[in-house]
Amino acid sequence: MDQIDELADRAQSSELFSSPYLERDAARFLSEQDEAVRELASRTRAGGRRVYFVGSGGSWASMYTGKYLCDRLTGAVSDVLPSYELTWRGPRGLDNDALVVLASYSGRTEDTLEALRFARDRGAETVALVRHRDSPLAAGSDHVFAYESPGLYCLPLLAVTLFAAEWGMQDGNDEAVQLLEAVPALPGQMGDAFRSQRGQGRLLAERFADSDLLYCLGAGPLFGLAYKFGLTVFMENMRIGGSVIESAEFRHGPAEMLDRRSADLAVLVGTDESREMTLRTLNFASEHGARTAVFDAAEYPDVHPLLTPFVLKVALQWFIVYATLMRGIEDLDDRAYMGRQLLAKEGTSWP
Repeated sequence: MDQIDELADRAQSSELFSSPYLERDAARFLSEQDEAVRELASRTRAGGRRVYFVGSGGSWASMYTGKYLCDRLTGAVSDVLPSYELTWRGPRGLDNDALVVLASYSGRTEDTLEALRFARDRGAETVALVRHRDSPLAAGSDHVFAYESPGLYCLPLLAVTLFAAEWGMQDGNDEAVQLLEAVPALPGQMGDAFRSQRGQGRLLAERFADSDLLYCLGAGPLFGLAYKFGLTVFMENMRIGGSVIESAEFRHGPAEMLDRRSADLAVLVGTDESREMTLRTLNFASEHGARTAVFDAAEYPDVHPLLTPFVLKVALQWFIVYATLMRGIEDLDDRAYMGRQLLAKEGTSWP
């Protein structure tokens, strides 16, 4: 074992390297909170309430899937917004007939606390998805799901998946029934991905060790995950440039960059309806000089197409861990600006 592998072993105790804990923590969440989440969905559906999914950064990425699944599986009227955008936009439908689901790992995110206050002032019912119950966001919300895990993307993602699938099942949607039947296997599938993807993660990190700008492409149920890595993780952890591109949108402008320069792309390929277009985009980019890291959900044939973000997130995280260590950043939890009161206003701990 060389020094990088030793550092990767040590990194498994990092707070934000969540993959080692997902199998255990997702199983516990399902055991302890599945019924409560589904009961909330049932009551919200019965009341005909509008639903707003709200968060910032990686939390917005998991909330995106709440909106995506509600659209696909239910007749619910829903939206997803970054936390401050909720306050700036001031949706007319945000009133006492609305449910606002707010995600924040720390429960102390300035943006999301502002969104909570705004929602409460409008009379909306509020739900906090937080790591710990002892936080300002939890204290101010009507319902709290504290997942007690570093899984800041996957555990809120699991909560909104259960919420939308339960609603869809009650609407008579067969796909929602199939999704709920597939969820119990998910913790083990994430555990299998963690145990199997380390070597591939290192190989990809070595291949992209000189990259200073990395785009993340994805679509359908994987777009939220692509956003998380392209717009947060690549820059936050690896300290390089990053961006996100929806797979079909690559053809509408971004492809032209390949006429003058190469590009580094992390491509998330689903097993849903978006697969064909994502593969078309991948093939075109590869043929025109792009360097690509492919994360293909087809490698997990037993995972429901709408649950693929859970396992691909694990594979991506192994890549990020090695890519970060290879750049000389050995403390995965350290940040240069975030969490240091440089971007957050007084009274909050995170931007």
